[in-house]
Order: sequence, then C-alpha cells, then structure tokens
Amino acid sequence: MKYCEIRRFLNLTTSVIFTMLLAVSLSSFGQENSDSSSPLGVEVEQVNINHADANTIARVLDGVGMSRAEAIVNFREEYGDFADVEDLLLVRGLGEVTLRNNQDRISFD
Repeated sequence: MKYCEIRRFLNLTTSVIFTMLLAVSLSSFGQENSDSSSPLGVEVEQVNINHADANTIARVLDGVGMSRAEAIVNFREEYGDFADVEDLLLVRGLGEVTLRNNQDRISFD
C-alpha cells in the first residue's frame, strides 16, 4: 500500500469512528439525570404520595386500585406523611413488588 492510500484509509476509519461515537453520545444526551424517566427514556407521570387524593394515586400507580389508594390516603391521614417508599410497606395490602414497580412514579416533595 502506498502512503497516500494508508492515509486515506486512516482518515476514513477515523471519520467512521467519530461518527459512531457522536451518534452514541447524542442518543444518550440528557438522560443521565432524568429522575422521571424509565430506563427507556420515556417520561412517566409521578404522584406526590403525601398530597394526592385516592383517585390520582389509583390512576398513576400501576397495580394500585381505588381501595388500595384509599388505604394509602387513610394511613397518611392517621399517621402523617410518608418519608420514603419503605414507609408505604406499612399500608396493609401494599407489597414490595408493587412499590418496586412504581418507585419512579412516587414522589414525596
């Protein structure tokens, strides 16, 4: 191979690698610190568990129906605000799997 052919090959290879790195970089831009997105980058609705009514809780949380949402509100009114997801385990009928599946939908602000 001649020098100019090697140089052309290296330039082309460098351009291809740069383009691939740029594409990967742009596809993940802004996803690192997104608190309200799923692993696929899709925005999910959140509910403030300390202020929402039962209808909103039932609508936003997967696997939580109206009776369980009312239990959350009743527990909150009787014992006070929830500090974290683990506190929700004190509500009768709420399990770890349901809370794990909804952890990105629950806020406490």
